[in-house]
Amino acid sequence: MSTNEGEVYFALDGDNFDPNEITAFLGIEPTSVIVKGKPGSNKSSWKFSSGKIINDYIDTYDMASSLIETLEPKKELIIKAIEKFKVKARFEVVLWFTCNENISTPGIGFDEKTINFLGAVNAYIDIDTYKG
Repeated sequence: MSTNEGEVYFALDGDNFDPNEITAFLGIEPTSVIVKGKPGSNKSSWKFSSGKIINDYIDTYDMASSLIETLEPKKELIIKAIEKFKVKARFEVVLWFTCNENISTPGIGFDEKTINFLGAVNAYIDIDTYKG
């Protein structure tokens, strides 16, 4: 791998819900969904992603801020969806670091607006890192 890659996404995860119902409830098209019971899935998940960035410089501050800008107007609906569909909110950061020592590792962090949003919807943060 010659450069860094990164993705940030917000997910709603649970055991017994139809991701399409969350899409209709929130009025936001997810980037992807997983339905419990399909091969390789032990839970259902509704995901909204910033998209994968491939670049020497990856900045999770900017990626997270952009994602939250879209989700913030739907914050109250997201809180209601979490209760109604019995799901948990997850904020995921996935980073692939190049082994090229001439390229900086990605910056990892979040601004106040992101942290406030995640706190309001009671989301937990998961950061996965890989070396390429």
